[in-house]
Amino acid sequence: MRYVLMATLVLLISALMTSGQQSATIYYNGTVVVQLNNVTSFHLIGNNVSNLKVIGSRFNLTGDYLYFHNGTKVTISYDTYFPNGVINANEPYNLTFYVLIPSYYSLVYVSPTPVSLETKGSTYNLTVKGNSLDVLFSTAKPTSGGGLSQEDLTVITILIVTDSILAFVIFEYLRMRRSKSKGDIENVREDREEAELATQELNDRDLLVLEAFKKGSKTLADAVRVTGLPKSTVYRRIKKLVKLGYLIERREGGKLWYEVGKLPDKDQNT
Repeated sequence: MRYVLMATLVLLISALMTSGQQSATIYYNGTVVVQLNNVTSFHLIGNNVSNLKVIGSRFNLTGDYLYFHNGTKVTISYDTYFPNGVINANEPYNLTFYVLIPSYYSLVYVSPTPVSLETKGSTYNLTVKGNSLDVLFSTAKPTSGGGLSQEDLTVITILIVTDSILAFVIFEYLRMRRSKSKGDIENVREDREEAELATQELNDRDLLVLEAFKKGSKTLADAVRVTGLPKSTVYRRIKKLVKLGYLIERREGGKLWYEVGKLPDKDQNT
């Protein structure tokens, strides 16, 4: 029965696929059939793979990855196991995933948003496109009735789509909040830095940069390496120290370097 099902699935995806399209047909009980074109690897979907067959290329199996040696069109088929009604897939390129689940099961979660969701006979045909797939379905059979009606199926599809849209809106809102908060922090830092640069008094960072030049630093890069401060911070401190006369700016052969000029009052008194 399993081999009959496998042959049926191969015929199904042959009818569904167009030229050059990558696809993986996944049946709820663990049968997987994959069609690939001009790729060098494939990440196996599911756990405990058995009865693995690869047509169209020699290959190596390393961990959960198949690596192909040759061939532009490769067909892969195998049996696997999906624990607790969970189907996960992560590939290094985009695929069209065809997921086949009995209609007397209940779809709980699908990501990304399905391209289509329809019933054919007693089976859900779920189509998802992307480089990843997450499907969660309940295997509990209903006590009455013969599965979902087309109206129920439409409602499920709408819920899946609206949940995906809501998740995207929430993600964008949180991202904007984080960006705004980060921008506010940066603005406060810049305002505080500008105020510090405007004064003639030397703060800890000014003294740290000056100390680096007193110990032998000659260039901006030297001071960044010695102080561990960000390059932009060191650059602004150098400009302040030059303006106040604590550093003297020199140019020689197109290179810019600095030497210590006057010292702070407390250094001159020691």
